[in-house]
Amino acid sequence: MVMVRWDYRFLFGERFCKPCRSNGRAECVRMSRSELASGQSAFKVFSAELLALANGWGKSYSIMAFVMAAFLLCWGSPVCADDYSFALKAYQKGNFERALELWTNLAERGDPRSQYRLSRMYQQGSGVEQDLYIAIGWSRKAAAKGHSGAQNFLGWRYFKGDGVAQNYTEAASWYVKAALQGNVKAQNQLGWMLLHGLGLPQNFDEARKWLQDAATQGDAEAQNNLGWMYLNEMGELTDRGQALQWIQKAASQGHAKAQDNLGWMYHTGKGVGWDIDEAVRWYREAAVQGHARAQFRLGALYYNGTDFSQDLVEAKKWFELAARQGIAETQFNLGVMYFNGEGTAPDIGEALKWVEKAARQGLAVAQYTLGTFYQDGVGVSIDDDRALYWFRKAIGNYEGTTDYAEDLLQRYQELE
Repeated sequence: MVMVRWDYRFLFGERFCKPCRSNGRAECVRMSRSELASGQSAFKVFSAELLALANGWGKSYSIMAFVMAAFLLCWGSPVCADDYSFALKAYQKGNFERALELWTNLAERGDPRSQYRLSRMYQQGSGVEQDLYIAIGWSRKAAAKGHSGAQNFLGWRYFKGDGVAQNYTEAASWYVKAALQGNVKAQNQLGWMLLHGLGLPQNFDEARKWLQDAATQGDAEAQNNLGWMYLNEMGELTDRGQALQWIQKAASQGHAKAQDNLGWMYHTGKGVGWDIDEAVRWYREAAVQGHARAQFRLGALYYNGTDFSQDLVEAKKWFELAARQGIAETQFNLGVMYFNGEGTAPDIGEALKWVEKAARQGLAVAQYTLGTFYQDGVGVSIDDDRALYWFRKAIGNYEGTTDYAEDLLQRYQELE
């Protein structure tokens, strides 16, 4: 029978056996005793004893000792890398229960990566009841140990006021910590806050710096924000070519807001040559992703038919999608289409519904129109008190000269 000889140094690495081989059994035992005195894990102490004994045994037995020692070292250490990997694989396969079990064990033993992963599971409700309070608690632990993902997570919670009281200063402090570690999302958010003076004094140069850092790493949100800075010449950034370059980069990654911005650039000819076909193309790219402003703009192009073929059915389709997302101007336009029977059968009830939604959002023309409905009894019983209420609202929100201003004032004076 052929005997296979195993080289335990290759199997278990220098970290397990080098101290014993170099200093001898007595040194290993002394090391384990000192660790025991300082409160080290009994598993680790016992593994050191096994290593010391194995060093003096023949190789036919020493392999067993090293297997046991390696297992105990992993079990008794603060974090076993294999457990984290197993948890990650379980999570990726949809075995959330197993991932939760492993990450909870590691998180309770102080591993910041597992604490952050556990935080995200509670935030998303993956394999566990969704609980933002617990999620924030675990992220705080990981963030305190310098985990940039957890720091960014906390920054976002404070920025949005989600699970905590909104606090831009606190959000900025966490974003700074994460951004300095190279967290791309935090760099973008920090740049955005500096750009608008949220939580930190407005500083265009610093905003550009952080946005540039994130944009050059391929972050689409940062690319769009940086392009917008150039497009609007913020902080003396006057290179419109840079605006087009960065916004195109973001749009090509499928970033809906950038696609809408690029469509607007082609639509208005700002920063690029005017091209209505390109405008429609990019508006549509954003609109099919559910971007409400792009849906509104695309609907307006089809409705107005200026430099473009009018299509009222298509206009209504896009207006309705945007209106359901709360765009007040689109809600009013949709109401007008139902009132006039444009792209659809006339429906006074639908017209009233959408005009009122826009009016309640403070759109002056919708408030004026709703007032006329109540004064004239269009789709509702005549109600002068309600009409006066909406006329007052419209006057309060009125800006500039409009074609309904004279009629608004006349109707208001009749009822006052």
